[in-house]
Amino acid sequence: MKPTFSPTRFLAILAAGAVLGFGSFLIDAPSASAATATSEVKLTSQLVDESGVLSEQEKADITASLKEATKESGKKLYIVFVPTTPGDIKVLAEQLREQDGTENVIVLAVATETRQIGYAAGAKVETSEAEKLQNAAREHFADDDWAGGAQAAADKLAGKTSTATKVWIGAGAAGVIGAGVGAAVWTRRNRRKTHAQQLETARSIEPGNVGDLYQQPTDVLRELAAEELTSTDESIRKGDEELSVARGEFGEERTRDLAKALQHSRSTLNKAYSMHERLNSGLVTAEPEQRDLLIEIVSTCGQADDNLDGQAAKFAELRQKLMNAPELVEKLRQTSISLHNRIPNAREILSDAETRVDPALLDSVRDNPDVAEDALTEAEKALDTARGLLDKPAGQQGGLIDSLGAAKLALQQADSQLLAVERAEEHLRAAQNNLPALIAEVEGEISEAAELSKTGADLDRDDLQAAVDQAQKALDRARAEGSTDPLGCYSELLEADGALDVELDEARGIANDYARTVNMVDRIMEDATQRLEAVEGLIRNRRKIIGVDARTSAQAARSALDEAEQLRAEDPKQALRSAQRANQLAKQATAEARKDINDFNNRGGGFTGSNFGGYRGGGSGSFVSGVVLGSLLSGNGGFGGFGGFGGGGFGGGFGGGGFGGGDFGGSGSSSF
Repeated sequence: MKPTFSPTRFLAILAAGAVLGFGSFLIDAPSASAATATSEVKLTSQLVDESGVLSEQEKADITASLKEATKESGKKLYIVFVPTTPGDIKVLAEQLREQDGTENVIVLAVATETRQIGYAAGAKVETSEAEKLQNAAREHFADDDWAGGAQAAADKLAGKTSTATKVWIGAGAAGVIGAGVGAAVWTRRNRRKTHAQQLETARSIEPGNVGDLYQQPTDVLRELAAEELTSTDESIRKGDEELSVARGEFGEERTRDLAKALQHSRSTLNKAYSMHERLNSGLVTAEPEQRDLLIEIVSTCGQADDNLDGQAAKFAELRQKLMNAPELVEKLRQTSISLHNRIPNAREILSDAETRVDPALLDSVRDNPDVAEDALTEAEKALDTARGLLDKPAGQQGGLIDSLGAAKLALQQADSQLLAVERAEEHLRAAQNNLPALIAEVEGEISEAAELSKTGADLDRDDLQAAVDQAQKALDRARAEGSTDPLGCYSELLEADGALDVELDEARGIANDYARTVNMVDRIMEDATQRLEAVEGLIRNRRKIIGVDARTSAQAARSALDEAEQLRAEDPKQALRSAQRANQLAKQATAEARKDINDFNNRGGGFTGSNFGGYRGGGSGSFVSGVVLGSLLSGNGGFGGFGGFGGGGFGGGFGGGGFGGGDFGGSGSSSF
C-alpha cells in the first residue's frame, strides 16, 4: 500500500520528538574544559582563523567568496574559527555579533577542537537562513574539511546552491535523487580543490615534524607517502652514480659519509616498501594504523632522502673546487705574500703601544707576529703540495682539496694573529669596558642551560655540557685574571660564549618543540577522553542496543589513550601518535554506536518499554519520522527547512500561514 501523509500523525511525531529531544539518536560532543578568551577574538575581517586550520590561499579564496556573498544577498557573514570555547558555542557567536551592530549580520563560530558550531543572527536575518548556513558548513566540518565548510556557507549565502529542501511524500524520491546528484557533483569539485590545497601545504612540512604530519587527512598522507617512496628511490639511484665517481676523485676515506648515507637510505626504503605492501595488501584495515604506517613512510623516507641529498651536494661542491683549484692556488699565494708584508708593521705597533699602556696588558698578543710567521711557513708548504697535485691527471688529485684546505686555514690563522696586534689598543679598551657585562651574560646562559637539561626534551646533553664546561672555565679565568689580562680573558670568554650560544639555540628549539608536542598531546587526549566518555556512557545506558563493533572501538580507544598517558613525558611524539589513534577510534566508536541506534529504531525498536517505546504508526509514520531523524543526524538542525509547512520552520509557533510565521534573529548551536 502506498504511504499516505497524515498532518495529525506528523504533528504527533514532531511533538514526541520535541519532548524527548531525540536524545537517544544523538551523541553530543562534550563541552571543552579549556576556555577561549572571547574578549581576545576580534572581527577584524569576515574570516577569522584563531585555530590556524586554513592556509593563506584558502583564507584569500574564502574571504573573496564572503565579500561576493555580501553583494549578492545584502547580508554580511562572519566565520570565526577558534580552538575551544567554554560552554555553548552560540554564546561566543552572540558576543561576536555584538561587535557589528548592524541588523543584517550573521556570525558562524566554530570550535575546531571541541567540534561545535554556533550562529548568531541580526534582527533582519531569518533564523531558518542562518541555520541553513550552519548546516551547509557543518557537513564539511564533520570531515575536518574546514576550508570546504567555510566555502559552503559563503556559497549558500550567495545563492550558488539550492537554498530550499522540498520533501514530497510518496513522489519525492526522484527529487531527492536529482538534488543528491547535483550536490555530489559540487561536493566532488570542492573536495578536489581542497585536497589540492591540503597536499600543497603538506609538502612544505619537514619530514621530521611528525606532529604536523598527524594533522593531515589520510588521503593526503597516502599521496605524500607515494611521492616520498618515489623520491627516495630516485635519490638512491643518483647516489650510487655519485658515490662511484666521488670514490675515484676523492678516495674511500673522504666518501665514507656518502656511502653510509646511501646504505641508510636503502635500508629505510626497503622498510618503507614493506609497509607500503602491507597497506596495499589489505592486511591493515583500521584507519589509525594505516595513518601510522603512512606517516612512518613519509617521515623516515623524507629524512633519509634529505640526508643523502645533502651528502651528494657536498661532493658536488668539492668537485667544483677541483675545477677552480688552479685559480685558488694562485689567489692563496698572493694572500700569503700580503700577510708576510704585514709582519714588520705588527712588530712596530706592539713597540709603540707599550709606550702608552702597561706592557703587561699586551702579554696575550706579544707573540702574535712570530705565530703568524710560523703559520705562513705552513701555508707555503701546503700550497707547494697542491701545485704538485695539479700537474697529475684527473682521478689522482685526491689530496688536492686537503692541501688547499690546510693552506687556507694557515693563512686565516696568520691573518687573525696580525689583526689582533693591529687592533690591540682598540680591543683592550673594549675588553676593559665590556668584560663585566659579558661575565654576567655567560653566568645567565650557564643557568639557563642547567634548567633546559632538567626538561624531558631529547637534548644533546653531551654537547651542551661541553659548551657549559668551556664557558665555566673561561668565566673562572675572567673573574680571577680580568684586571691583569682583560684582553686575553675577554677574547677567551667571548669565544666560549659563542659556542654556548649555538648549543643553547639548538636546545631551546628542541625544548620548545617538546613543550608544543606535549601540549598537543594533552589537547588531543582531552578531546579523545571527552568523546570516549560520551560513547562509554551510551554503552552503559543502551546496553543491548550497542553492538560489538562500537564496543571494540571504544576499548581500543581506551587502550590507546592509556598508552598516550604513559608515553607523554618520555616520548611525546609516540604519545602523540597514540593520542591521535585514540581520538580516531573514539570517533569511529561514536559513528558505530549511532549506526546501532539507528538500526534498532529502523527495526521497530523505537521508544518502547525500557527504551521509551516506539510510535511507528504505520508506513507513513515510519517514513516521516525517518525523514525527521535523518534531518537531525545529518546536521539539518531541528525542525526548520520543511518549506511546505511554514515560512521559516516551526520556531515561530503556530501562526498564520502554516506552522510558524518565520523567526528572525536569534542564535543556535550544534556539534559535528
